[in-house]
Amino acid sequence: MNKNELRELFYELVEIQSDTGTELEKDVEAFIHNWLGDLDYFKENPELYGKYQLSDDPLGRSVVWGLRRGDGPGTVILLHHHDVVDSYDYGRLKDLAYNPEKLIEKISDADINQETRDDLESGKWIFGRGTADMKAAGAIHMLLLKDYSELEEFNGNLLFLSVPDEESLSQGAREGASLLKKLKDKHGLQYLMCVDGEPHERDEKGRAIFYEGSVGKTMVVVYVRGRKTHLGHIFQGLNPSHVLSEIVTSTDMNPLFSDVVEGEVSPPPSWSFMRDTKEQYDASIPESAGGYFSVLTLTQTPKDILENTRRLTIKAFDTVIKRINEHYSRFRIMGHQPIESLPWKSNVMYFSEAYQQALEDSGDEYLKAYDKRVEKIINDIAEGKTNIPDSTLDLISLTIDFMNDKNPKVVIAFSPPYYPHIANLDFKDLSEKAKHLGLHLIQYAKEELGQCYARKHYFMGISDLSYVALNNSESVVPYIEKNMPHWNKTYSIPFKDLEEISVPIINIGPWGKDYHKFTERVLREDLLENTPKLTKFAIDYLLSS
Repeated sequence: MNKNELRELFYELVEIQSDTGTELEKDVEAFIHNWLGDLDYFKENPELYGKYQLSDDPLGRSVVWGLRRGDGPGTVILLHHHDVVDSYDYGRLKDLAYNPEKLIEKISDADINQETRDDLESGKWIFGRGTADMKAAGAIHMLLLKDYSELEEFNGNLLFLSVPDEESLSQGAREGASLLKKLKDKHGLQYLMCVDGEPHERDEKGRAIFYEGSVGKTMVVVYVRGRKTHLGHIFQGLNPSHVLSEIVTSTDMNPLFSDVVEGEVSPPPSWSFMRDTKEQYDASIPESAGGYFSVLTLTQTPKDILENTRRLTIKAFDTVIKRINEHYSRFRIMGHQPIESLPWKSNVMYFSEAYQQALEDSGDEYLKAYDKRVEKIINDIAEGKTNIPDSTLDLISLTIDFMNDKNPKVVIAFSPPYYPHIANLDFKDLSEKAKHLGLHLIQYAKEELGQCYARKHYFMGISDLSYVALNNSESVVPYIEKNMPHWNKTYSIPFKDLEEISVPIINIGPWGKDYHKFTERVLREDLLENTPKLTKFAIDYLLSS
């Protein structure tokens, strides 16, 4: 690979602002598509590259792809995303965020820590938005595709995928799974491995990392409907904030939601949002409250998460009822009144159960109201008035309104995005080459590059690799589909395509630091030397006969 050509292409990609969730993503898509079209191979085979437009995407974004055909069905996929987070955190340096050479002249004047200053002064790092996450991988994958396209003889196939929206809802990778299925069927491809290029971090021993899996993410939404009452008659009501607070206490940072796989542990969850639904002050308790938290998974399925959340929520609800009954008893004694028990009972439902009850109670009236609310939500999201998790709470609230039972209750649901966990150790029929690739890469890195690498089962940063396979579908699909209010309305995953393509994975990316921060940077040596060579070694090894 020509290092000067790689450096030039990398800088060109970084200079193209491609903020996630905006039309700017189309600018880099056009650049990559045109770049592919200028290669001799695709001039001669125009049917083997293109743009795969996302369905129902108001921004008109696309997956850009290119297929280098060779002998035989064996195929390696090169995957990366071309969107980046915005550059507002750069402050007065915002205009330089996409120009690494000018940024490096000014960033030393900013408030940076000693590690960043040392990296800056070493000259070994390239700073700028998207340098690590992940324009470096984009440039490397493009040049590798070019190099392989120029070979006269080639055993196997190389499929290049550049996807949008990774930093938001991963719509590019989700729909990219359907593209992979279509290309597989059309060209008779056998997918051997999907190679992603997310940046890695060094471990406690200073070793670089190959990841042979990616952590999953499931967002749990909890909605509490209480009983509204005037503050002067407080025991006639049930404060949903009290119930929600107890649920948060019992679930937040609870290791019950952490998975352990061969010494790798997923972090426990923490709530990212919780509040009541009162819009203005009045002398009453709120009618409802809600919030959400994300569970990072290595082995737990949506079924497991629902069951664990329900069990903890019932216990929390019972704790609150017991506590307020104790308060009520003391209150009655203070007024020389006989002790009575309050009428509340814990009632915890999955969204699927609430939906079915609303349907039985209100029928078409509920369905029409639901679809109308979804239309409003779509418009509100486009105008920045709401977001996916908050609107999930709204849809739960609507559902409860159409239920005849008006007693206090808790409804547990899921919100997009959902990322299935994936790891090569979960594949039942993993090929010998896929099984041993990581070990061969470690040996190659040590002997040929003088680099010390280790391999781990899970990349903990969430990635598009979640959408190239699906294991344990029976504990995933029905629980997501029935308990996600947005399902098939604003959000979906082609689960069948994931099962059918079922590709093992590995992440081979450069060393990066401070992603999503104004000090984001990538190691120059990895960009220009190590990562291209390691990725090429993986391709050659997997496609060798």
